[in-house]
Amino acid sequence: MNQGDSRNGLDDAELAGSASKGNERAFRQLLERHRQRILGICWRMLNDRIEAEEAAQDSFVKIYLHLGEYDPGRSFSTWAASIAINECRDRLRRRSRAARRFRELSENDAATGDTAGVAENEVGARLKLVEDAIERLPGKLKEVLVLKAYGDHSYEEMASILKIRIGTVMSRLFRARQKLTEMIGRSESV
Repeated sequence: MNQGDSRNGLDDAELAGSASKGNERAFRQLLERHRQRILGICWRMLNDRIEAEEAAQDSFVKIYLHLGEYDPGRSFSTWAASIAINECRDRLRRRSRAARRFRELSENDAATGDTAGVAENEVGARLKLVEDAIERLPGKLKEVLVLKAYGDHSYEEMASILKIRIGTVMSRLFRARQKLTEMIGRSESV
């Protein structure tokens, strides 16, 4: 059973249907209803507050982008939770790969006896890689990423600043993160 809202009588399925047609207010209501639950899932899966908040935000972007695929016969809460779980699984896989790479680098550094210099160079190179990738993002994607990452603005603030809809902010932010990840991945594989 989808949760109802005594103030306006709309349940989750009705709100999702309305949000999928562009009703930002309906999506905000879904966000308000399910934010704590999704954040709780992410926190428990990732055990890191900042990463959990990012995962929850990314989950809601994915929920928004896939609202048209939601089956109103299913529980919205369950559907949204499955998206959050998958987001966390992806992050845990990436974290595991990064830890494995770090161990390999550490083992190589220990074998050569140069631990501090290589670690500092690796961090500096990684930072430069990320900065270069951000610079190469298309303007509209770079704007939302910079506002979110460096300005810590809310979706509402970013929409107001850029004079676009919240849904557009969310989809641009999603695309920016996706493109950034692809660009960094390509650079690291070279």
